[in-house]
Amino acid sequence: MRIRLNLPGSIVASGEHGNGVWHIVTRCIAILLVSVASHTAFGQSALFGVASTEATPAAAATTGSGTITLGTENYKVVDASDFAVTNAVGQAEQSNVLQVGCQSCQTQSCPGNCRGGRGSAYPTGNFCAPCEPFCYVSVETLFMQRQSANFTASPNFLMDDFGFEVIPRLTIGRVPDCINGCELTFTGVAQWTQSGAVTNPSGGIETFLNPVSPFDATDITAYVNSIAQSQRLEAQYWSVEANRTMVGYDVARCLMGIRYIDYQELYTYLGENATPGGITGTTLGSLTSEVKNRLIGPQVGVDLLYPICRRGYTDFRARAGVFANFADLDFDYRNNLDTALLADEDNVTVSGMIEVAGGLRVQVTDCISIRAGGELWWLGGVATATDQFRNTIGAITKVRTGSDFFVAGGTVGAEFRY
Repeated sequence: MRIRLNLPGSIVASGEHGNGVWHIVTRCIAILLVSVASHTAFGQSALFGVASTEATPAAAATTGSGTITLGTENYKVVDASDFAVTNAVGQAEQSNVLQVGCQSCQTQSCPGNCRGGRGSAYPTGNFCAPCEPFCYVSVETLFMQRQSANFTASPNFLMDDFGFEVIPRLTIGRVPDCINGCELTFTGVAQWTQSGAVTNPSGGIETFLNPVSPFDATDITAYVNSIAQSQRLEAQYWSVEANRTMVGYDVARCLMGIRYIDYQELYTYLGENATPGGITGTTLGSLTSEVKNRLIGPQVGVDLLYPICRRGYTDFRARAGVFANFADLDFDYRNNLDTALLADEDNVTVSGMIEVAGGLRVQVTDCISIRAGGELWWLGGVATATDQFRNTIGAITKVRTGSDFFVAGGTVGAEFRY
């Protein structure tokens, strides 16, 4: 390409020097023109102070079909009423919008805490993962001792204390939606026994028995200045409970249900006295007092779990209930062959029960945990065998249900979850 410029001769010096200047100017102008043309062709406008411009986008427009068009892009409009909400009964209403977060777990099949499992550490797991129903089986061995049993009918000897008895406890439960569940627990059978005896061929063993009208001193001769006496007290306990449970993040479980408790006692007091010249060689006496308490009623409870390390926890267990007690008494007293006192009474009263326990739990695997701890029971408003006669022979007209006692001990066990 050749560029020819016609310039006035006044600006160019004559002679050879002027021709050199002319050629230099001409070349510079040509180079600048070529540079401008090339940059314009490639869309660059940064030379010679040319400012860049920005195209103004088209105004947003609504198409009328739930869509906003911005330039060449379409955006869907969602009305606030389309979001899922939870109604008064805890079920999610129909929604046109797929949400994320824990609220989206609240469906009819999973109305709450949606977590996949506790795992080996705490807290772990995706709390908004799909709900996975689980079952659990807990097997415990309790070493419990009945307290407050220091009765004696003779001033000459005592019965030994109740020992620690092994009591199994089995719990089976299921949680189908991670929160609401049910469980069944059986505890027992526990049997405590205490006894005592003394003999003296020369006699001298006395009694605390006191006859009241229509009985007198001739009706307790087998126990006065006796040559042999013995006492024995047996107690038996078992219970079964069915509960509705509510689980919160595996650290708290509240329960409410119904429970049946069966508690029985049998007290036996035997005496023997020499009878010189009598029809029989000795005078024999026997006293038996048997009570049965059948308690049924509602109970509430809570199980708490607190993490102390990766796999270790402390736990707390509590139960409390109010029951209707169907109490029954069978009393039989005999002295030699001529005195008999029989009583068969029953009554319905109100009784109460409280259980508390605490211990340590170790999560061995995701499915198995083991625990050990201590436990205390209180049972009130029940009938006991020795409280029915209170060392008095006669005037037994009703079942006395004002007794209470404690049962204390320890427990070890394991829980399997699947």
